[in-house]
Amino acid sequence: MGTMTPPPGKRTSYASPAVASGSSGTSPWKLALFALGAMAAVLWFRRPSYLPGVSLPSGTAGGTASESSSSPIRCTGTRGCLVVYVAPWCGPCRSSLAGDVALADHIREKGYETVFVVGMDKPEACLDMTRSLGRPARLDTEGKWAKAAGIRGVPHFLVTTPAGKIVKRQAGAYMAPPDQVAQFLGIS
Repeated sequence: MGTMTPPPGKRTSYASPAVASGSSGTSPWKLALFALGAMAAVLWFRRPSYLPGVSLPSGTAGGTASESSSSPIRCTGTRGCLVVYVAPWCGPCRSSLAGDVALADHIREKGYETVFVVGMDKPEACLDMTRSLGRPARLDTEGKWAKAAGIRGVPHFLVTTPAGKIVKRQAGAYMAPPDQVAQFLGIS
């Protein structure tokens, strides 16, 4: 039997294959624990999203500015709210108004209140769109409420709890029957 020493000029490493192949030696378990900790921190420190407290003036169903003072949107539905944000310059918003009104009527029976917000345009254009809706709406002419709510595309739908916590947000016009749109938005 031979000796355990290498021949002259050759060095033999008795390290594990992972270290010998150039791996940093970091355990996959350490990486998994780090990733899990990072996800837990994000979830822990992330605040739930609620309807913004930005005050908005109201417009009447007839397309005139309401005499009441500005106030934030508050959800008064027993099961929650649907906030529909539309803009007068938006073609899909205009073409889907009748369907949005039908959706509002459909979900009222289920305990959901619908609030229409018309914004991102001149006050006259917003009031004209309120007249087209045939219902009262909130006016966000400068788009401050939209920015605070994180609305980046119109039309935009926000589904909330009765406390105003946003549980679903969806951008885009829907050209489907109200029951299908309600099911897609999680209001069934």
